[in-house]
Amino acid sequence: MRLDSKNVRPDAVALLSAGTRPGASTRITRVNAGAAGLCVILALALDLLPPAIQSTQAAQAERFDASLREQVHHVPIPAAGAAIVVTSFRPRGSGPFPWLILSHGTATTLEANRRIGRYRPLEPVREWVRRGYAVLAPVRRGYGASGGGDHLGDAYGSCNRPDFRRAGEGAALDLLATADWGKAQGDLDAKRWLLVGQSAGGFASIYTASKQPAGLVAVLAFSPGRGGDPEKRPGEPCASDKLAALYAGIAPQIKVPVLWFYAENDQFNGPRVQKLWFESFHSRNSASELVVVPPFPERQGHGVFPSRAGIPLWTAAVNGFFKSQNVALPF
Repeated sequence: MRLDSKNVRPDAVALLSAGTRPGASTRITRVNAGAAGLCVILALALDLLPPAIQSTQAAQAERFDASLREQVHHVPIPAAGAAIVVTSFRPRGSGPFPWLILSHGTATTLEANRRIGRYRPLEPVREWVRRGYAVLAPVRRGYGASGGGDHLGDAYGSCNRPDFRRAGEGAALDLLATADWGKAQGDLDAKRWLLVGQSAGGFASIYTASKQPAGLVAVLAFSPGRGGDPEKRPGEPCASDKLAALYAGIAPQIKVPVLWFYAENDQFNGPRVQKLWFESFHSRNSASELVVVPPFPERQGHGVFPSRAGIPLWTAAVNGFFKSQNVALPF
């Protein structure tokens, strides 16, 4: 389906406190040379603290959006002997709220993936919270605030010998643990939740749905894929046929409807692979829809969902998808 201005379808866990009032401004105090020396000593001492404590110190220094009831949590991944950082956002009220797990993408370099910090794409988060949803935004193992070892938990290896199933299994560990944590929260409805993801997070969401987690209602995959590199292979991710085969293989195991959403000019996942991947999946799971919007200017066509300008496009697609697939959730 194409969306444009003439065709828009109407269709356990430790909580890390901010340490100060959310949204409070940061105060800078001038110090003399003696105090500055003491600050250096304290900084060196903090650098020797265990990573978990350093993480707490970093969280205390961050700003938190009080209007979104933003909080940070450590969620254990028992099967991996690790934990990940999850940021939660909630509407006003006591719930129980419908909710979603919002999954981030993967940059083309390990260094860039290590720099992402917490995942908090505030434009789409505000839109979901405004519509009455709580949002859980995990950082998968190996990325940003979660850290953890010398590799990404959802790495697929090299383009010469990719193992996309291994990547899916690694991502699913983190997302299923996040789902279990969410279901244990008294203000989240364990029977009304979504998997939502951007780019590699879209792939992770689709793959995780094949595990048939209880209470999952639908999957919304924005620019889903793996292996993309707009500089080296614009629009043509590596080993796209192997990923197509995996999509076809897991499609029958997914028991909820899946929305696939792309921009025409996506330089990570171009028109050829958009069609290949969706048709591979759809041939074995008819409860799926493809929406392709006209060329989008931000992030080489790969940034519709995270962008403020993209909100009318993806919300129209979700609204139409919910109606056509009889998704029993508000929107």
